[in-house]
Amino acid sequence: MRIDNVAHARSDEATHNFQFSIFNSQFPTAYAPNIAYISAIAHVESVCIDVDEPYIRQTFRNRCEILTSQGVKKLSIPVEKKSTQTGTIKDVKIDYAGNWQRQHWRTLQTAYNNSPYFLYYQDEVRKFYEKRCDFLVDFNAEILEFLLKKLRITKYELIRHVERSRDIPLRGDSSTTLDMTPFCNSQFPVYPQVFNPEKFVPNLSSFDLLFNCGPESKSFLCKE
Repeated sequence: MRIDNVAHARSDEATHNFQFSIFNSQFPTAYAPNIAYISAIAHVESVCIDVDEPYIRQTFRNRCEILTSQGVKKLSIPVEKKSTQTGTIKDVKIDYAGNWQRQHWRTLQTAYNNSPYFLYYQDEVRKFYEKRCDFLVDFNAEILEFLLKKLRITKYELIRHVERSRDIPLRGDSSTTLDMTPFCNSQFPVYPQVFNPEKFVPNLSSFDLLFNCGPESKSFLCKE
């Protein structure tokens, strides 16, 4: 089963709250994925990251959203234009011509330095912005594994079940697309955020949840 459309759904777009269990589910790659994406993973038995899908520009595959003092800010990973011409996400290479890593890390520091748990996780997160991964899917996979571990989504053996479709074929029917629109933050409790606490901003990068709620983050995901 293919899981798609795990986009930046806002709370006013959700009209349903359902519980489900899906086997052999295929997810698109995502950079520091939003909470709806992580919540969906929490409801499936196994996860396969689809690295053979077409490359789609200006999506969560190389973008994430965080909350700053100026509001929601998009962080975008630049990619090498030539590497996108094959048409598949697995061949897309990260462009290091500019210093995007330093920019992203400094933005995260500024946004979350005063959050309750940023100092606790900062050394591990900083490492992602000090090393180089040639391919976007590899960089995204490392951050996803980190987030699943820290968010205590432990019903998986992470290395074995967060698989890539280039390495292992999808098991079962892959023809069905699951509409992910209902999986947005209206379904789980509002958690404290650093900026503008009177107006909660839903479905940001899971970094936002982790830095603000730490070990209690899993309780804010959709319940089984």
